[in-house]
Amino acid sequence: MTEISFGHETELELPAGFDGAFQFVIANGGTGTDTSTLTLTGGTNNSPISSGELRYPLGMLVGCEVAFSNLSGTGTNNEDNMSVSGRRYTIVKHVINESGSTVLHVTPQMRTTSATVNGTVTGTLHISAYKLPTLDEDSEHDDDANNSSESVLTDQFVGLINTISLPETKVDLKRYHVIGLGRDVAVQVPGRFVNTGGQFEATMHNARWLYYALGQESVNMEMGGSGFDVSSTGTTDTATVPGQGLITHGNANMSLLPGNYVHITDTDTIPVHLHKEAALDKSGTTTYPIGDETALTTDAQKNEIRRVAAYHWNSSDSKGYIWLDDGLNFAHSSGKALRKLDYSTSNKFPLLDATTRTIARPVDRMVFAKTIVPSFALEVSVRRNDNQDDDGGTAEVVDGGSTDAKQLTRVFRGCKVKEFSMTADTDAAVRLSVGFDAALCYTDTGRLETSNKGDRYNVHRLFEDTANTAQARMEAGIAKGTQKPFMFYNGTVDVGGIRLGQVVSFDLKGKTGVEQFYTISGNKVADSVTDQIPFAGARNASIAVEGKTEYELDMEIIVDDPTLYHQMRRAVDNSDDANKMVSLSFTKQGTGAASGRESMTVVIDDYYIVEAPLTIPEDKGPMRSKLKVMPKSIRVFAQDTVYHY
Repeated sequence: MTEISFGHETELELPAGFDGAFQFVIANGGTGTDTSTLTLTGGTNNSPISSGELRYPLGMLVGCEVAFSNLSGTGTNNEDNMSVSGRRYTIVKHVINESGSTVLHVTPQMRTTSATVNGTVTGTLHISAYKLPTLDEDSEHDDDANNSSESVLTDQFVGLINTISLPETKVDLKRYHVIGLGRDVAVQVPGRFVNTGGQFEATMHNARWLYYALGQESVNMEMGGSGFDVSSTGTTDTATVPGQGLITHGNANMSLLPGNYVHITDTDTIPVHLHKEAALDKSGTTTYPIGDETALTTDAQKNEIRRVAAYHWNSSDSKGYIWLDDGLNFAHSSGKALRKLDYSTSNKFPLLDATTRTIARPVDRMVFAKTIVPSFALEVSVRRNDNQDDDGGTAEVVDGGSTDAKQLTRVFRGCKVKEFSMTADTDAAVRLSVGFDAALCYTDTGRLETSNKGDRYNVHRLFEDTANTAQARMEAGIAKGTQKPFMFYNGTVDVGGIRLGQVVSFDLKGKTGVEQFYTISGNKVADSVTDQIPFAGARNASIAVEGKTEYELDMEIIVDDPTLYHQMRRAVDNSDDANKMVSLSFTKQGTGAASGRESMTVVIDDYYIVEAPLTIPEDKGPMRSKLKVMPKSIRVFAQDTVYHY
């Protein structure tokens, strides 16, 4: 039995003096080491840290990058502030001490040490998003593995998966022959760990994975007069930057809970394509949202929706702290409107009508590429049977007998899409193949502990507990009825202003240019069988950097008009003309108006047709042409019930 789910990776920021209590103690790692230890103290309920315990599974933070700002306290060294020296540290050990506080070992050794500091240190702690799954405020740690219920927010529906290959860990073994020691291998030394080659094919029921392939998302919702409960509102009280995972507001009446959503209304715009001139320099261009994807879109409003991972109203500074599930795509100035959304029965939410298949209060979005692609975490568990205690209630069977579930749970962290292929033919639904690599793999090792063995990690069994109600299915991204796939016969294809009625197949391929890099870390942490991340992640990829993007569209059509051939032979530049865009549009079946049903449209507005062969068929049948279209960029318009992909 196998369970697969996924979730965002999000920066964690713990502000200086949070709730007047969050602090940490810095000490040397010990003689002969190049580490410092951070013992966290304070915090509060409903936040990422309470009584010094950071709400993350044991060992999950190993391999993550941490930095500090606003450090203060007797004996602190200003060089440890990121803004002063740019110093960043890597977490090489993540444990809970006997007092229940989280202890992080970081390398290299900090300039502030136990020899200089007097008492506790206050400051802001930043853990970077890459390799950091979003925290689960309900995560519960216990010294006994079989009583723990640890988790992160990898609780989202991956999709209608047909096949999947995981980025399984491989050891890059170095083998050396030595002169004078015969013909056999004389020395074998393990090198780096490789987690590459991940791939899955899904039947597309929404455009979710195109967000992870492209990276930017601008949403459009009618927040006023359309049935939403917007009584709980506020405004951002500080400016934000892209990738930020924490926003604050100053309205004590804005009531939020983990699992709610927050809508950021920002009419400021951002260019969609950096290679094009500003909208003011061209006629016929416009800004999303426009309500019509057939227009040339050069800019987008910076509206975003994010799930609330944790929330706390801090009375000492009269601020509400909202920790998000997935970092922000855009920068926002202060004073932007915040509105609470959720999927509860007391509020209005996007709802699919079972009869007409139309959506009340739909979420419209445009997805496009820009600087980065978001990283994600993939949770995978395998077991022999269902004899598993999933919430720490009773002792688990871990003796290896016939009733033992023999569960193995892994979380592949630091995953980024490298390539994708969206394809369909006349016999099938629209399918999306995604290739990705992971940086490292967290493994639940609770069954290897010396006593009270058990599964520390609480697996997300999607259809048994995580998404076993109508509301939970919405929260997981698979609202009732929305799992129906986009079918080829419900689509339309336009090229160069021509509606093609005789398309046999198409294949839209893209590459993100993501490449992993291994860096010298120099940590000296000893390996243990119960380590969730072997060798503190030092042998795994450290960073993943986006490179150039490339897109290509192949279509096979039955030729009844040579117009497209004439465009190819003259190398016609199809750009900045709304009447000549390539459009692949799909709308799900239903009896309601097409404009209100689930839909997905891929638009290309700057391209060349580079191949349009007119091969004479050998079987005396119709003439077919395999068109090859080379776009500069693509954008995706979608309408569905998901607040945020």
